[in-house]
Amino acid sequence: MKKLLFISMLSLFTLMLACKGAEPVYPQIDFLFKETQCANPWGSIVTPEWTREQIVSYYLTDVLEVEFSDLSIASDGEAELCAACVCLTGDNIRISADEEFSEILLENGFEIEE
Repeated sequence: MKKLLFISMLSLFTLMLACKGAEPVYPQIDFLFKETQCANPWGSIVTPEWTREQIVSYYLTDVLEVEFSDLSIASDGEAELCAACVCLTGDNIRISADEEFSEILLENGFEIEE
């Protein structure tokens, strides 16, 4: 009986130590970026060999240091009929990222998708 109590206490103590060092888990949030004609933050990254997905991925990962998933670009937005840099193309870029990256994404033109 004493051995069973000892093993139970040891297991409980080990479990408590293992949980103490765990990193916090952040919920995933869906973000949306409405692409413009030429005022996108990654606009200065020009590489003929890269697709838009690769350029956006590089910008998010290497420039902003954001960890994300589910990058997609769809032409499901409303395009503006003008040629100015800030005019919307109608292309929407969507990603999912942890809540800890919300501030930097919002500062760089992304919005939380409802």
